[in-house]
Amino acid sequence: MKQQKHRKPARNFTIRKGGYITKSQLGKRGTILSESRLLDFEVEKRKVRRTMGGVTVITIEDLNAVRLFRYNDIEKAEKELMLENFHDVSMRKRFCEIWNIEMEVHPDTHFSHEELLRRGHWTPERVNRFLSSEFFAMTFLGGRLTYPIYLKSDVRKVERSDDFKILWQTEKQQKAAARKAVREKEKITQTRLISERGWTKGLIGELLGEPDVFVDNPHYKSAAPMRLYFLDRVKHIEQTSDVFKSRRKDRQKSPIKRKNH
Repeated sequence: MKQQKHRKPARNFTIRKGGYITKSQLGKRGTILSESRLLDFEVEKRKVRRTMGGVTVITIEDLNAVRLFRYNDIEKAEKELMLENFHDVSMRKRFCEIWNIEMEVHPDTHFSHEELLRRGHWTPERVNRFLSSEFFAMTFLGGRLTYPIYLKSDVRKVERSDDFKILWQTEKQQKAAARKAVREKEKITQTRLISERGWTKGLIGELLGEPDVFVDNPHYKSAAPMRLYFLDRVKHIEQTSDVFKSRRKDRQKSPIKRKNH
């Protein structure tokens, strides 16, 4: 089994006198720290020149100022964050790329839990129901990381079984039926809500929220998708919402067409 190798980061930047690194150099190196976290380590915070009418004014000089960080602080913070998120696979991968660490890997005869879920048709519940796990342990940042792995031959055997096929094929049929129901449901555009049913953009955002469906604009391919709302949901809110009844447009100006009642 491969042993973990700790190497110095492959630096394509220069550490300044005093152990400082600029924001630009840090961008070339890469970091797992968020922008808000980096602010905690900035050596010289941007100085506010003045305020006008209670509004903070940031000058061009402020924006062009070199942002410096102590490199040792960045390294320490990255290790602490990685230890707090030990089982975060994507963060661990980024961390190893930045630090040029060659990690131990589980045998090629097995799937990890993440690899298994990416195969499709697998869910955590199905993994627990159909498979028995082994465990792979590795050394990372001075600690031991253990995670479940699953024998590939067992996985493929389950995938070929009738019980498993029936399970995901039934789910596939259910999803297809749900998509068909959405297609067949009567829908209405935002424009018609406003012009025909007395809605305003404010009421739409407050009472309907996000559209139920987005579809391509049939008139202009490059235009933004059309926002559609289920008509039965619209009608229910119209009948039950006191907010809608009190704030809808004047029916004399924007009558609700009889055919939509």
